[in-house]
Amino acid sequence: MNSRLEIALGGVGGQGIVTVGAMLGEAAVLEGRNACLSSSYGTEARGTFTKSDIIISDGEIDFIETETPAFVLCLAQEAYDRYSGTLTPDAVLVYDSDTVAPVPERAASEKGYPLTSLAGPGAVNMAALGIITAVSGAVSRESVLGLIRKRMNSPQPLRKGSEEAFRKGFEAVRQNGPNEGASVV
Repeated sequence: MNSRLEIALGGVGGQGIVTVGAMLGEAAVLEGRNACLSSSYGTEARGTFTKSDIIISDGEIDFIETETPAFVLCLAQEAYDRYSGTLTPDAVLVYDSDTVAPVPERAASEKGYPLTSLAGPGAVNMAALGIITAVSGAVSRESVLGLIRKRMNSPQPLRKGSEEAFRKGFEAVRQNGPNEGASVV
């Protein structure tokens, strides 16, 4: 893991983007690193563009939004349209191939996973969290699994099947390699 890692998550309201960002940050803190989360979303409860920026660092964090994310996740076409083509050449962009139509010229440098098919519509964010964990190395698999189990028994629990969806996302990367798009159903 680098001493500083910037991750950008994008989707639409209701997909659990903020939850994924919060869990990444919390896992990093549990592992002894610093983390910050900055999220923005529209005023409607569902359907408007939502983003979360997570910075994980061994040192101090002096600005809470990503400037050059090393990893970007897009769960909706609107997020893909905003991020694709704007990243540094070494950044990794992953998208839900069930809901996003990639730009053909960029498809070779981006990675699509059929997250909705893999996890079902209610657990896409947890499958995405598995993919982020596997591809970025931002936090350990064990830290995230511990958080999922903890949140299943909280006053506002995660959906049933969250742990299974996380495992499916994580395994999709392991089966296909972090640098290969996947059709893993």
